[in-house]
This record gives sequence, C-alpha cells and structure tokens, in this order.
Amino acid sequence: MAAVTAKPILFLEENQYSNFEWIGESQDGSLLCRWEEEVLVKGPVEGEGEGGPQEATSSLAFATQVAIASPDLYSAQVLYTFDKVVPVVQASVNASRTLLAFVTRRSVGDGNKYSAYVSEVAPQGGVFSLNIDCSRQILLEFLHTEETGKPLGDSWIAKLLVFVHRESIAIYSFPLSLRDEGSWVVEDQPLTESVVRSFVWAQWEPRHNHLYYLHYRPPPEAGLTLGSGEPEEDALRPRPMLTALQFHPGKPHETVLNVPLELSGLEHSPLDLSGDYRDQGLLHSVGDAWLDLRVVTSPSGAVCICHHYIYKSRLAETPADPESCAVYLAYSVTLLHHGCVLHTVVPGVPWGHAHSALPTYSLFGEHYLLVIVPGVCMHMLDMGLDHMPNNHIVTTPPPQLLPNAHLFQIVSGKVLSGRSITFVDGVNQMTVEVRVTKESLFSLFKSSTILSTRLAILHLAAVHDKDHDLSRKLMWSVCEDPHNLDTPSLLQEYLVGETYAAVHKHIDSDAAHLLSLLPITTAPFTTDTEYIESPAEENVRISYCLLENACIMLLSPRERVVRSLTDTWTRLWEHTTTRHHHRFSLTDVVEKLMVSLDTYKPEALSQGSTPVSPASPLVGGLTITSLGLTLAHLMFDPLPFNEAENTTSSKLEHLLSVNLRELSMYCLKHFPHESPMRVHAVASKYVCTQLQVSRRLCSILCSSQTLIPTEKSEKGFTFIEQLDEGVASRLFTLLERYHSATEAVAYPLPQGYNSFLAYLAHRCLPHSVFMQYVRRGVLQLNVDVLREIVYDLDDTPQNVEKKLEIISSVPLVRSLRTLQFWQHPMSLILRSRLHAGSILAGEGPGQPRTPTQSARINAQHLETKGLSAFPTSDRLSPYDTFLDLLTAKANLTDLDLGLLYEGTMASFEYIKSDLGSDCVGSRL
Repeated sequence: MAAVTAKPILFLEENQYSNFEWIGESQDGSLLCRWEEEVLVKGPVEGEGEGGPQEATSSLAFATQVAIASPDLYSAQVLYTFDKVVPVVQASVNASRTLLAFVTRRSVGDGNKYSAYVSEVAPQGGVFSLNIDCSRQILLEFLHTEETGKPLGDSWIAKLLVFVHRESIAIYSFPLSLRDEGSWVVEDQPLTESVVRSFVWAQWEPRHNHLYYLHYRPPPEAGLTLGSGEPEEDALRPRPMLTALQFHPGKPHETVLNVPLELSGLEHSPLDLSGDYRDQGLLHSVGDAWLDLRVVTSPSGAVCICHHYIYKSRLAETPADPESCAVYLAYSVTLLHHGCVLHTVVPGVPWGHAHSALPTYSLFGEHYLLVIVPGVCMHMLDMGLDHMPNNHIVTTPPPQLLPNAHLFQIVSGKVLSGRSITFVDGVNQMTVEVRVTKESLFSLFKSSTILSTRLAILHLAAVHDKDHDLSRKLMWSVCEDPHNLDTPSLLQEYLVGETYAAVHKHIDSDAAHLLSLLPITTAPFTTDTEYIESPAEENVRISYCLLENACIMLLSPRERVVRSLTDTWTRLWEHTTTRHHHRFSLTDVVEKLMVSLDTYKPEALSQGSTPVSPASPLVGGLTITSLGLTLAHLMFDPLPFNEAENTTSSKLEHLLSVNLRELSMYCLKHFPHESPMRVHAVASKYVCTQLQVSRRLCSILCSSQTLIPTEKSEKGFTFIEQLDEGVASRLFTLLERYHSATEAVAYPLPQGYNSFLAYLAHRCLPHSVFMQYVRRGVLQLNVDVLREIVYDLDDTPQNVEKKLEIISSVPLVRSLRTLQFWQHPMSLILRSRLHAGSILAGEGPGQPRTPTQSARINAQHLETKGLSAFPTSDRLSPYDTFLDLLTAKANLTDLDLGLLYEGTMASFEYIKSDLGSDCVGSRL
C-alpha cells in the first residue's frame, strides 16, 4: 500500500550525542530535543589569593543541552545548556523563543517524582521552579494564541498550560519585560487561572489550539448505547466524558464539545498493564500508560477519537513465557461526524510486542485516517465526510518499518504531494516517509487476496483521486485472471465509482447537494467485515456501532465566542445538523427491471444489427453526441464492434428510461422543493454517464486481451473470426463477467454488444453450453447473429440439427427471417409449412411480403409451372386439392405459390429418404 523510506536524521548523523531524546514540538513544526554532551562547566571559587579573589575554575563535564530542531531536521539550535545532567522528559517553548518550560523526572524510592520549571533563553538566564513536585505526570505547553511572531513593545505576557495528571489543568501567565541589553526576563510571579479541576487523560493540539480531556460524569438519562442492552450495575456507574476546549487569541476559551464514550479497560486493564507513565513529549498528552487515547481532527469537520487497547481470550491458555502469549490488539475510532464507532481487531499479536506498540493515527488527505502499528498492521480507514466509512485498505506494514519504531508525525502535519507523510522514529532516531503512490497501490491490488481491500483501492483511485489512468491499470490487472470469482464485484465498483466521479466533476454548483443521493460505492455499510488474510488463521475484523441516543453537546456557530469564525467545530456542527439521506440504491432499479422486462416485448431486438446498422436516438432524443461520446472519446476507447442498432425500441432504451425515471423520482422525494428541471438535468447527466462509463469499461476489457482494430471492415463478426481460440475464450469469459456486473447494478450495455457477445459465444463455446446461455436469456440471438451462425455452419446432418435447435429457440417472426438466409431444403419445408399453417389458421400469409409482391410472384409461377406439383390430365393431384383448401381460406394474392411448390418438392426429395428419422420428424 505504501512506499516507506527511512533515513537517518542529518544533524544527529554529523554529531554523536549521548542519551538523545525528543521532548516536545512547537506550533510551527520545530522539534525540541535534549542530549548529554561534554561541555566546559564553571566550578565554584575555592578562596582568595594575594591579588584578590580567584576566578571561577572551569572544567569539562557532561551536561544536558536542550535544543530546537528545524522542521526538516537538517539542523538544531541549542536553547539552553545546563551545568549538569538534568533528566528532562518534556519541554515547550513559546513562539518568540524567549521562555523554555520543561519537566524533569527523578527516581525516588519505588516511584518517580516530576517537577516543573521555566527558564529564560533569550539570552540564557535563570531557572524558575513552578513549585510543582509530585508523583503524577506533568505536561507543559505554551499557548500561542497571544503571539504572532515576535512580541511587540517592551512588555508582554506569555501563557503556559500546566497539566498535572488527575489533579488539574491551569494557565500560568508570565509577565516579561525587555531590558536595555536586549534580554527578556520574567518580572514577577505568574498569575494562575484554573481551567480543569480533575481529569483522567488530556491532550493538547498546538496547531489548532484545541484542548481535549477525559473525565467522569454521572450517567445521563439517555446515554451512549453501543449494544442491545446493559446490566443495571453497568448502567449506574459513572461514564467517561470527553470534553473539548477551544482557545482564541485575545478571547476567553470556550467548551465546544461534550461527548460520552465507551472505552474498553478504562476502569481496569484487561491485562496487567501497570507501570510507569509513558513520557512521550511529541504526543502532547498526559495520562496512564494503559490508556492510549488520541483525538485527530481535520479542518473540514472530521473528528476521530482513537482508542487502542489489548485483550486476551478467556479460552486461551497462558504460556510459561508471558511475553509469547498471543493477544488481540484492537483499536476503536469514534467518528463523530458520522455518528458511529469503528472497531478493529487484529488477532495473534505476541503480548510483549502488543504491550510496547505505539499506534500512530494521522490524517491522510481529506478522506483517510492512516493507522500504523509497527510490526503489526497498516490500515487506511475511509472516514471522509462524503459517505459512510465502508472502504478500508488493510495490509501489513512494509519491512522498511522497524517493529520497535515509535512514530510521530512531523513537519506541522503537512501532507506532501497529497499522499506523503513524514514521521520521526523516536526509538531508532530516523525520519520515516510514508508515501502512497500509484505503484504501491497497484502492487497491493495485484498481491492482495482480500476483496474488501481491492474494492477500497479501486474506490480510492476512482472516487477520491479521480485517477482514470490508475483505474484503467487496475482493471487491466483484473483481466489477468478472468476466472476469479471477485471479478464481477470489482467491475461493479469501477462502474459506480467512475460514474460518480465524472458527475461530481461536471455538476453545477447549484445542484451539488443532489450528489449526496447518487450512488458512490457498491461496498455495503455492514456491522461486521472480515478481511481474510489467511484462510487457516484468524483474520482482521472491522465492525461498526452506531451512536444511538448519544448525548453529544456541540456549540452552534451562534453560541460561539467568535461567531464569524469558521473552524473544525462549525463545520462539524453544519455536517451533523444537516439531514443525511440514504443514497439511491441501484438494486431497486434491478428489481423493477426484473418485473418490467418480463412483460417487455423484445421482438424489436430482432432488427438489432452489429455490423451495418445506423445509430438511433436514445432516451428523450439522446444520441451518441449528446451523451458526450464525441469522436475523441470513440477513438480513445475503441470497441471491437460497431455501436449501431436500427431498432425503434430496444432493451438499452428501456433500461435508460427506467434509470432516469427512478432516479428523478428519488431525488424529488428527498428534495421536494427542488426544481424538477434541475433534478431532471442531474438525473439525465448521471444516466448518460452510466452509458459512457459502461462503454469505457467494455473497451478496457476488450483491449486487455487483443488489439482492437480501427478499421470498420475488421470489426464485428469478421474480427471474431480472426481471433485465436484461446484469446476468444478469455475474451468471452471477461465479457460474461462484464455482462453479469452490468445486470447487477442496472447499467446499460453499449449498442451492438449483445450481437458481438452472442456470436463470440457461438465461436468459442460447445453447442450444448451455448444453448444453455441462450435458454437462460444471457445471449440475445438477433437476426444478424442468426444469419452469421447459419452461414458459419455447413450443412452436414449434425450442423443441420444445430441450426434447427438454434432457430427454434427464438420467436417465430425472427425464425422466419432467419430461414430466408438458409439456402437448404429444410428451410423451404419449414417456411412453406409455416406459411400454409398460418393461412389455414386464419392468421394471414405469415410472410414478410406485400400483396403486390405476392401477386407478381404468383403470376410468374402460373406462367411457368401451373398449379399442380405433378401435372396430370385431370389436374386432380393432392397439391391441387391442397391449394383449393388454401384459396378457400385466403385470396390468391395472399398465397406464395412458389414457396409452396418449392416446399412440396423439397419434401419429396429431402424427407423421403429420412422417413424413419425421429429427429428430423420432430423438428418438422
């Protein structure tokens, strides 16, 4: 799925530092780090000499240095140098880089002691203690809401957020002043302001000034329901509540979100997860080590609450070595913008690795959340605002990603080239670039056996990237194995995804809201999806729970401190308050077509012509030009048959009409106040695009097996006759899958396709199998196809039986037209008997001739041969008697005497020798 490139950090490669660690991140993407280095340290004065006081002595000693690295990690600038080794575990610097706040951790007895300090760094000055010394984890983060680059004037205030786990969150305001020598110093004691009194977990988001914290709240009357029911004792326990605060420059902060959560293992861990805090300065979070929680937001309004946990099956036995115990690594993502919770479970992870693993959650463009657990999994979750999350890419991490890596996204979260994210590996001290390229997606598509993953890759290429070249390449890969049972599903996803992408690209802005009703994918939004990686092992499972009756408090734009502000929360409010309709279901059209086609009279299809028929208007006067299929399109997506039919009514027209009617009615049902003309325009555009995309897919499938000719003389039936047997067989298999896919989603087929498929099937299938396809209605035998089959088979006894079976499988009128092309006695016999039978039954001549033509032919026949088949003197032959019966039923102009005469002669000549043949008798 992704190409991973790991490189050493440039300034670390040039300098060998001892005990190097990352301890924080600035708002602009610069990283804070610390190391121990041997520096020149001034010692104390020992006494006075003869000339006065002795100067302080200097010596080399190891001391801690705190530096800030540029976002590209090419260089680092030292901010503060201590005179000894100081165990700094986390730090933060203000925007003007005049103050440095840092946290130290020291071992005291059986536990740890955390302390908080602030130092002056412009230039390096004194260190001030915040008088916070406790065993709880401490986090310090400077607020950047008051600063826009360098401070103005001679004095200003720097604000610092101080987190003390399970105790409080407060704002410390430090007054700073500018001295004559150009140094900034702290003038007085900081003022404190309480923000949060008690919390379980907290996270600071420096780029958007968001503060998230988790706390307990008594259960509301209607809480978050994630199952069918809960025990009474569980319903009465306090529930965890996630609260979000938004900080503004020059304005008071505000509470913008309150949402109850269901988190596994919040009260007690499912396994023994006791231990020290995880001091990860780049996470900007504080909480227990066993509570791994992250909140990821996007400016478009997507809010993802990610929770990682592990558990062990009750039936599994604990081995002698607990490190090798296989556990389930799981994570849940609460998608507030969709009102659902996504649960992912990865089985068979060793306990030692699962306990030390640190998942990374990063937004990948506007539509995906990238989840990386080094050595375990790499998932791209489709969580965009356009549709429900049901197209996820599941794979294993590439080997370039070390299993023990702890990844932190850097460079201000900037996504390079749309499909690239840079991380820093805090364990191996390397930069890791993860790129999702066309090549990596194509490679995963070819190697993966998981249908859901392959559908998700195709969905990404067609809908989100709108990359027609990649979609075409993926379809070519599908054509390499036409017998794969997943092929129809992949073809359906291509049809639906490419159609939506094309309509989305060209739709008018005033009709954009109707896009929410158009089909966007064939993947269903089910409660449980299994991603099969190995049939013999447990597989990755992704399931969903809807947030039913969730007590979510979200401020509306009118209730905000800054009403004119447009940010994540206003867009989330707009998305959640907008009524979302179910998308138009193509299966409803399929069901209506099943009913309507049963009563539909397809006899007009008998005039369908592949090689030589002109084009005819389609629905509402739509033609090839109005469908957007210009000459450039036809040349870019050539087909091996001529797209022409001379019928006045066809199945294609009927299908397009049903699609247009059903989609228009569906849009008007959900948007009753919308203009019918606008709805009709969008529905027409969608239906026209359906035909265009269907045609393009047919061209891709055909071109994957053979070179499509450009000359009209080589297309159609002539083209099929020139194909090798193996190529023809593979081409038919692909087109059969294509035929099945279009029927499943009610998509139209190109004009001339049915005739091409029928004749191709005749050339590459055994006769018995061919007839099964005909009887099941898969193959439509038009007159042109029947004519070519009659010409293709010689008149051996076996082939005569095949011809009779094929001709008898179509309606009577089509059979008569076909028999006219068969120059054989059996054709004359059948035509003459059908003609006589229709006259005697009072149904007319039953021949496609006008009365004038019949009269002229009868006159010529009377002049040459008379009325009798075997003339006698009394003219009382059986033939004359039979003609008397016919003339009593019809006029002489309705009779085709020549056909009756030739049929009678053929009966004596052809059937006399085969009177004992049951098969010939049954055909007659």
